[in-house]
Amino acid sequence: MKKNKETRSSNPSWEDLNFSILSLIFSCLSLHEQLFLLPRVCHAWLSVTLDTLFKNSILDLRLLDKLDEEEQQLRFTHLLRLAINRFNGWVSIYFPRKHIFGYFATIYIAEKTPNVSCVVLPCDTISRVSSIYIPLLYWKQLKVFHARLSPDKGLHLHIISQLVICCNISELGFHGKITEKEVLAIVEGFPKLRILDFSDSTLSSKALFMVLDGKLKYLYELNVLHCLIEDVDGKDIGADMDRSRDFKKEMLEKACTFRSLRKFMHCFGKSCEHCKDKSQA
Repeated sequence: MKKNKETRSSNPSWEDLNFSILSLIFSCLSLHEQLFLLPRVCHAWLSVTLDTLFKNSILDLRLLDKLDEEEQQLRFTHLLRLAINRFNGWVSIYFPRKHIFGYFATIYIAEKTPNVSCVVLPCDTISRVSSIYIPLLYWKQLKVFHARLSPDKGLHLHIISQLVICCNISELGFHGKITEKEVLAIVEGFPKLRILDFSDSTLSSKALFMVLDGKLKYLYELNVLHCLIEDVDGKDIGADMDRSRDFKKEMLEKACTFRSLRKFMHCFGKSCEHCKDKSQA
């Protein structure tokens, strides 16, 4: 009997291998192997695979964008469900850009992740899932929210009001066509906002000046990189050199008098390669 114990200790089973080392090895393997091969070895390897796919309490669903086959997507969704049910300490969720989660799938994720503090929606999920503001009822600990806006303008104000009511937002990012009404709702609804990101968006000069008027007394960082700024007639200010120069001067003057603002990221079409390439596309 003693001999059997010695043999077992000198030849450890798969389950006895160090989890940290296994996770490091697993991360070097292909996504296909992580989805279909490793989880089927034993329960221990299944746990390590889940830890490898979803590191640091982050539900990074953008992995779905790398999966073209339906079988791979179904397998990933299965492992996602296992991960969500095994752990309740998720802090961040990054939704995929291409793959659209249905209404009930989004609600299911929200129910299982009530303590998340960061949610990023990089695609038109808001337009596809018309009631994305319902999951916000579950995310009451939310502090960081980024979303790409859909053409449905009425929906954006609903989302902003839901964020104001349910969450304590300190970092907000909206990307797309942003109206003056939406900017006003943000300025009035989030007085303690620290970071505001409008990068890669279209907004009017009046809307930008609403932000720079100083009502957001705690605003530390403002990002309007690669934005198309429109005048009162809806024309691109950057297209006219004189108007662009005057606007930039006024914008920087307002930014300089903004006491709390420490980081202001901006650019203009003719001086920015990214904007220049975008206008030529």
